Amino acid sequence: MTNRPDPHPLAADHDRPVVAFFDADETLIAMKTPFSLLRWRLRRQGDITGAAYERAVEPLRRLASMGVTPVEVVSKFYELHAGIPWDDIVAEARAWYADLREHGAPFIEPTVARLRRHQQAGHRTVVISGSWPATLHPITDDLGIDLVLCTEPDLDADGRMTGAIRHAMFGPAKADAVREALAKFGADPADCYAYGDDPGDLTMLGMVGHPTVVGANPRMTEHAAQHGWPTLPATLAVGTRRQHV
Repeated sequence: MTNRPDPHPLAADHDRPVVAFFDADETLIAMKTPFSLLRWRLRRQGDITGAAYERAVEPLRRLASMGVTPVEVVSKFYELHAGIPWDDIVAEARAWYADLREHGAPFIEPTVARLRRHQQAGHRTVVISGSWPATLHPITDDLGIDLVLCTEPDLDADGRMTGAIRHAMFGPAKADAVREALAKFGADPADCYAYGDDPGDLTMLGMVGHPTVVGANPRMTEHAAQHGWPTLPATLAVGTRRQHV
């Protein structure tokens, strides 16, 4: 078999630190992970048909279709969890991910392959995501990610979710997170990489010297074409399928 050149080669090795930034949901794995956990939790509670899940998420779908901001949609999601101990959510998320792995987690293969190449090159890897720690950490621990910066829930004095968000990781907040990680690792943004699938990732992608668009979002692929950015297809791991909200 003839070896073909990598269409998206990494920049030449050098002694300076390099960071590779990744969005998570729909960039590394083909799902919205908090919603996947919600579906799994409700099924364990007896929602075999998915009716309770549909009742819970339909108002959020309507909000999204009206063009409200991601923060507003996610705020309604957090309201669904008011009063639940955060430790319970974290424990359930670990069980959810173990079950997902057993039955086939829908990782986006080209992005995960890039992640592995960055790790082999000795680059630091950072996930910056609008998702929450409960579902991100099982995945990022499995993938060997160095740092996770994400949306954080608000908790009361007893460690229960209040239904509010303490810190939202969307849009401009992702740029702040990139700056935080660059400072932590002492990296020059011109040497660094970023991968994202959604227009909300543009602030992150635009801050590094080597941005890559994942998937086929029309706005993203148009932006990539205009700026000469490479793209990666959102091809799933064999035998897995995308999970929809």
